Amino acid sequence: MKPHIILNCASSADGKIALPNRQKLNLSNSEDFSRVHQLRSECDAILVGIGTVIEDNPSLTINHKYSSGNDPLRIILDTNYRIPEDSKILSEDKNTVIAIGEHTDDRDLPNVEIFRCGKDEINLQKLITYLGEKGIEKILVEGGETVMWSFLEKELFDELNIFISNIIIGGKETPTIAGGKGYANAENTLKLKLENIEKLGDGILIKYSKRKN
Repeated sequence: MKPHIILNCASSADGKIALPNRQKLNLSNSEDFSRVHQLRSECDAILVGIGTVIEDNPSLTINHKYSSGNDPLRIILDTNYRIPEDSKILSEDKNTVIAIGEHTDDRDLPNVEIFRCGKDEINLQKLITYLGEKGIEKILVEGGETVMWSFLEKELFDELNIFISNIIIGGKETPTIAGGKGYANAENTLKLKLENIEKLGDGILIKYSKRKN
């Protein structure tokens, strides 16, 4: 069975996810932090790209200040197997799957299951099928922008949640929610179905679903 896939991200009021120099900043407020950790507790797995691991060094666990429950499986997209050995994800005794390229050399890392799929980039469809066969029913995708674009472009998602904060960042080259090459013409752009808008403190949570053709 295909897992239910939720894309979740936070942006500034002008759609940016970091400073122009790519330095991370907290865009979520306390209400959104609580929502995100509750959402993590409801999912079987959390997925991010290797860029997020290298830049942010997250643990991808549940902060029990905001929610109870078991930590989900962590999934890392890492085509060239670049994950640093001192990453928090590797230092904790939690289950982690790293998806790597089919021709990437092996490395012996602790607490890790390796899944090979794809050559120049991870074959997301193959990975999702594999996770479904493992009994994963709900996956939370948390970024970064290249990973978000890959799931959006291939329409491999069921929900898209965007928390919009109350700050402006600006900058022509500042990272946005969805990186990648983008769509070349208006006819090919992805159309979403608006499900809900909710005020969270000084921010707004917008929930979309994939529009059925």
